[in-house]
Amino acid sequence: MMSKISKLTPDKELASILDGKIIVQTSASNSHAIRAYGSNERPNKNLSDEFIDLSWNGGAQSLTGNYSLLRGNLMLSIYVKTQTDGRSKKNIISQIISQCEDIINNIEPKNFYFEFVPTNVIMPTTVNLTNGYSTTILNVSWRVTEQFINN
Repeated sequence: MMSKISKLTPDKELASILDGKIIVQTSASNSHAIRAYGSNERPNKNLSDEFIDLSWNGGAQSLTGNYSLLRGNLMLSIYVKTQTDGRSKKNIISQIISQCEDIINNIEPKNFYFEFVPTNVIMPTTVNLTNGYSTTILNVSWRVTEQFINN
């Protein structure tokens, strides 16, 4: 059973689904894809102006005694470099949230099924004047799929 628990990587699976698929429109003629990182995968330098960081929000819970049905929560943190005066870039944040919502609501599950936590979907945007990024958090729940159980 330990092999199943050691293969719990919903953060990495969701990061791989989102990575490069969220497109930010910065002007009428400029757009670019942004990176998504799983837990402890984000570098600490040379970060772009926008990125997504996925981390565990609590531990995994077993719904059965044999640890075959597992679930948990992830924090999907959206980082966007602030404007020069320290204000958040609400339009870019809104673009990213909208695309994350679209992708998460339409994922074809592989090892994990993802959905927003209905009782706490989004945390308001906060600005960190020290690192120059605003952060918006979406709460995503996950549970293992039959494919995960059978592998």
